[in-house]
Amino acid sequence: MSASEAAGAVIHRDRSFWFDSSAPYSPSPPVRGDQRFDVCILGGGITGLSTAYHLRKLDPALSVCLLESEVVGFGASGRNAGQLIVEFGGGSHAGQVKTYGASRVGDAWRYVAEGIALLAELEASEGLDFDYARTGYMKVALKAEGPKAIESYARFLRAIGQESAFEILSPAAVADELSSPLLGAALFDPRGGQFNPLKLVRGLKRLIERMGVRVFEQSPALLFKLNPGKIRVETGMGGVACDRLVLATNAYSHLIAGARQAGLSRRQIPLIVKATVTEPLPLSAWSDRGWKRRCGVNVVSDLFYSFAPTADGRILHVGGYYATSPAGHGFGAEAEWRLKDEGADHLGAFFPKLADLKTAQTWGGPISLTSDWIPHVGRAPDPRVVYAFGCWGHGMALGMHNGATLAELTLERATDRTDLWFVTRKKPNWPPDAVTTVVTNQVVAKGRKRARAIGAKLTPPLTFSV
Repeated sequence: MSASEAAGAVIHRDRSFWFDSSAPYSPSPPVRGDQRFDVCILGGGITGLSTAYHLRKLDPALSVCLLESEVVGFGASGRNAGQLIVEFGGGSHAGQVKTYGASRVGDAWRYVAEGIALLAELEASEGLDFDYARTGYMKVALKAEGPKAIESYARFLRAIGQESAFEILSPAAVADELSSPLLGAALFDPRGGQFNPLKLVRGLKRLIERMGVRVFEQSPALLFKLNPGKIRVETGMGGVACDRLVLATNAYSHLIAGARQAGLSRRQIPLIVKATVTEPLPLSAWSDRGWKRRCGVNVVSDLFYSFAPTADGRILHVGGYYATSPAGHGFGAEAEWRLKDEGADHLGAFFPKLADLKTAQTWGGPISLTSDWIPHVGRAPDPRVVYAFGCWGHGMALGMHNGATLAELTLERATDRTDLWFVTRKKPNWPPDAVTTVVTNQVVAKGRKRARAIGAKLTPPLTFSV
């Protein structure tokens, strides 16, 4: 430990709190030489690992390999905020219903809820331990904005057939629960809760290896070629010839040579999201600090914040204000993913009884954004390739269920999953890079302007230094 760390300074690292607090880990060897498999999966996050798991469940005779450029969980899955919630896509909820219809949107939201059920089943049937706490979560309005956001959200949930999944909490009930001067009315959804995402993906890796899947870490897919016979994946130290290819690379997908040939290079772009975790609060002190249910709290506002307790008593929080679009959609110096220390001050503004909690660490990482803000799951123009892009910060349940869908698509099995509208529909591309960069920068700038305006009206007000 460095002197600055020993003195209690904020730790900024490329990887997340989950990595820095995890048990020692030895990566699997990289792929070397020429290998042959029936199916090759690119990406060692929740989607790729779940795809491997479901492929072997459906066909134990299938030879399956998974290539991860770093280590499993290196991307969004291991940097996740540690909440399981029921959300699908982004943008306006009313806009989703207007564009796709209430019935279809309801199907999509049930798909995510079923992903949470699949994770719970995985925990029970396979004995995976990922610190899953079934606390549910809250969607909360800002007191300064009144109850309209929650009322609108409740109408949306009723319209898509989710009315039995939540209860409405009055501002008085929320104040009793959370002791927050900024938060008003809320919806409570008992589905989901908190978990350790890195323990989940590492446990799933061990499980699929026992099932016979070959996992190659530190094996970046530099390119893939859609040859007439076998598909060829090159890593620099070796290569894989396969009959079927699964792209589970989410925000990194556009970086792989071959994505353009497959018609997938402009399906998504990365957005960098940043997070902060506090030092631990002793478990014995929680009863004096509010937060009776110890559930996740997600603010329904243009000033978006998400807060959730961890298993060891910390608060992990994410602020939408700090999302950034990396220049050129790459991961260079501007994507160092560091937060200003004011994140701790904002936690104290929302929850005064937690104001003394110090920041322990900040980190960030890329989520995947599609042009219509809806996850893209399906087949490439070459039907030997299947893919899933557009998983957001609430993507772990989605990714788990996407793995089951991709497995069925790979095996050409027609099921209720493979027939879902967001799987079968034609997906839009982003415009050319120059146009996309201008558009995303404008969206980020407008979002920050709205957040600053809202923050200034709060009591106490929130200020932002960037």
